[in-house]
Amino acid sequence: MDFTALADTESLVDRLQRAWTRRERLVIELAAELPADPPATGPLWKLGPDFELTGERLRHLVFANSVDARPGAAHPWPLAQAAIDAGARPAADGPADVVLPDGTPAFCDGGPLEPIPAEKLVAPSPAQPGSPQQPADEVTSAEESRAPAAAVVPAIALERGSLARLGTDPPNAELAPDQLAAVAHRRGGARIIAPAGSGKTRVLTERARHLLRERGLPPGAVTLVAFNVRARAEMEERTADLPGLQIRTLNSLALAIVNGAGPFRRPHGRDQPVATITEPEARDILDGLIPRQRRKAMSDRLAPWLDALTAARLGLRNPAEVQSAFAGEVEGFPQVFDAYRRELRSNGQVDYDEQILAAIETLLADPEARRAAQWACRVLLVDEFQDLTPAHLLLVRLLSAPAYDLYGVGDDDQTIYGFASASPAWLIDFARFVPGSGSHGLEINYRCPPSAVEAASNLLSHNRRRVPKQIRARPGREAEPGELAVAEADNPTAACADRVAELVGAGAAPEEIAVLSRVNVTLLGPQLELAHRRIPVEATVGPALFDRTGVAAALAWLRLAAAGGTGFDGRDIEATARRPPRGIRPLFVEWMSDQSTLGGLRRLANRLNEPKDQQRVRDYADDVERLVEAARSGAATAELLAIVRDRIGLGRALAALDSSGRGASRSAHSDDLAALLDAARLHPDPDDFAPWLRSQLAAGRGGRGGRGGGDRRSGSERGVDESNGEGGGSGRRDGESGSDGGGRGVHLATVHRVKGQEWPHIVVYDASDGLFPHSLAEDVEEERRLFHVAITRCSATVTVVADSRRPSPFIDELAEPRPPEEAEAEPPVDWSSPKPSARRDAPTRSVAAAAEEVKADEAIVEALRAWRLERARSDGVPAYVVFDNKTMTAIAAAEPQTLGQLAAVPGIGPSRLESYGDEILAAVASVTDRRHPVRPPGIEPGLPV
Repeated sequence: MDFTALADTESLVDRLQRAWTRRERLVIELAAELPADPPATGPLWKLGPDFELTGERLRHLVFANSVDARPGAAHPWPLAQAAIDAGARPAADGPADVVLPDGTPAFCDGGPLEPIPAEKLVAPSPAQPGSPQQPADEVTSAEESRAPAAAVVPAIALERGSLARLGTDPPNAELAPDQLAAVAHRRGGARIIAPAGSGKTRVLTERARHLLRERGLPPGAVTLVAFNVRARAEMEERTADLPGLQIRTLNSLALAIVNGAGPFRRPHGRDQPVATITEPEARDILDGLIPRQRRKAMSDRLAPWLDALTAARLGLRNPAEVQSAFAGEVEGFPQVFDAYRRELRSNGQVDYDEQILAAIETLLADPEARRAAQWACRVLLVDEFQDLTPAHLLLVRLLSAPAYDLYGVGDDDQTIYGFASASPAWLIDFARFVPGSGSHGLEINYRCPPSAVEAASNLLSHNRRRVPKQIRARPGREAEPGELAVAEADNPTAACADRVAELVGAGAAPEEIAVLSRVNVTLLGPQLELAHRRIPVEATVGPALFDRTGVAAALAWLRLAAAGGTGFDGRDIEATARRPPRGIRPLFVEWMSDQSTLGGLRRLANRLNEPKDQQRVRDYADDVERLVEAARSGAATAELLAIVRDRIGLGRALAALDSSGRGASRSAHSDDLAALLDAARLHPDPDDFAPWLRSQLAAGRGGRGGRGGGDRRSGSERGVDESNGEGGGSGRRDGESGSDGGGRGVHLATVHRVKGQEWPHIVVYDASDGLFPHSLAEDVEEERRLFHVAITRCSATVTVVADSRRPSPFIDELAEPRPPEEAEAEPPVDWSSPKPSARRDAPTRSVAAAAEEVKADEAIVEALRAWRLERARSDGVPAYVVFDNKTMTAIAAAEPQTLGQLAAVPGIGPSRLESYGDEILAAVASVTDRRHPVRPPGIEPGLPV
């Protein structure tokens, strides 16, 4: 091995890896020093999840299992010296490296980790000075007739002075053949594909038991990594008979590494442990770093910044690219990103995402810390491998290096956290990330009835990016009528409640039933309907629903309708004049809010100078009058809200807001309005609908802490389904994934919340097009995986409820697999590239290019500049905080007249659209009114309602 060979390190490492994994005999001649790893400095996003310390791995492959025949070597077989240091004595002669304290002759094995029958091993020939390095295991000496050694001591034990023997017995557990093969895997690295209901937790815990009991590994070298604290508790319960076994979540593992605690203790550790801050504390830090803005009702200005921090850290993404992806939501993010991390370090603090990044940086910067951590995690058993983020994957790879005894259990078909950078690629390309690994597939779904298993298999066959697999129902379990049913109805809420009532009437306890939806807020209807029918329910939507933009605007319109043309509340006029936006100038909106009658609004319109300003106010008054007349004629709550949504245009305006969102920061305002309409069917009197709804939610029908809109949960539970005020969070892999279903009522939850849980009876609610797949989702395959997770939570029955007017396309896929002739190879996903922008209509040109290619109307630019200056003064912030000159030029060039058109302008994100949208449209309209006819306010063809 000379400098020429070392020049192509990748090929060299691949060759040595194959030889080490297969125990091939090699002679390695060293004509040059092995290269040391340079310090891994710089931002982690430049490394990626596939980064490794190549020098460390190369040194391991060269020396781990070789006779060191170089002149001056301390011992020809370094592992034998390690065993002697641990208490063994040298073997004077005979077929052994050492003699253990109990007199047993033993070989010292450098890997790979696998049970090696002792009768296959004989002592190596004595090393001759100056001879090349050669492998010692399976090398036959000149005296083949000598008796074999009686034991093997693995290097994994010797590294900390233990003389544990490597056993060869098979697992002592009652397991199915596929489970047994996975548990008994002979070498350390392995991918275990575990479909829904296949017993993955049993396989994980039995693997740990097998390694400690039959294989004889020291407990301190084996670590089980659970997906969250609930899963950790379950694993701890199942392994209570294995003292010393480490079971951690990734976050607790990372924090122990950062602090040098427990088995991760190192000679030069921290004097003081870092403190983990909560999200409110993180918000306080952010609040002092980002530009000041006027606080706006129903707006969380910090939410996109928290989302961006998670995207950059757990996604290992360039902060500059994250800023671009958030389109004007987080201007100056690279500087804030660095400042935020500096603030944490100076305070001796971490948040949950920072725990992961700080652990990676500790491992890369401190060889002592890395060695201590790698010892404690030499055999790493990782649950839910498909749900790792790039940062999580890099962490577990650094911990398991250089031998990569990494046992990853998961199911690529259950990858549903793509918004958090989880990817099925981790399992599909497992051998790339875990060199020398094997693979086992579990094939039997023990949980679900045969009809559900077959339907899930059919559904998944329509995905192309997946590991090929066979999934069967439990042997001997025959399909029965009613296991799987599809109910398409004009009123999905009533159909859902009917099915729950039917199950309860047939003897099912309410807590044995779960109603699952794509979006949390859509459970409002079933929650109220079940409570109305006096069926106990674990509610999920709470009073925070009233803080949502679309809900607040719709209820303001409803109050105007109930007022009957007089006694208007100025706050309701201000809210409805802006939703949907009409291009009415802020000063005029203020004047309008001083009017308490329809007549007053019309008189105000007549006093305005510009004809188009007059027309906009008249149009608004006409909409109010239309709604008032409908209420006087006896229209029910749902009818009035439908007028607001469809004829007045609130639905289209909210759809424009939705389409402007990006990734986890999206807001599904349209879902809010649909849920409100659903609830309105239960209370037809519009005069007191809002008080009635508020009382229902506040009385306990609103759920645990008001999850209908306001709390920001863990990053492992975010996405479009949590867009109703629940998106964002810390990105914690070990955050709770929801209730364990142990309540006394029907459990209501999103699919994301219940992954890994099960109930006898599942009702998948509103499996309609627009929800499955969601209209804001971009990855149809992930949406299909999400639907699969929903239907496989059942152990007895599953009922899919859909709107008969627009059923989900996934329903047809339950019946038939994808024809083989339609299957085609899916091009590999470049997981290393930044996640594309979530906005589907995002222009491909940059803001600068748009400004150069299109000459903006100078009058519009001036109008926008004047508005921006006034707004900046009002907010007490610099003008560039509102938006920069390039964005202003792009707006002027586009001349938007609706929210949808404004949303398509580069640099306008959801927060700016919601905060400034109506004012920007008004500023543009002040110029374009002189050149263009008035368009219907708030209406834009082509946007979904």
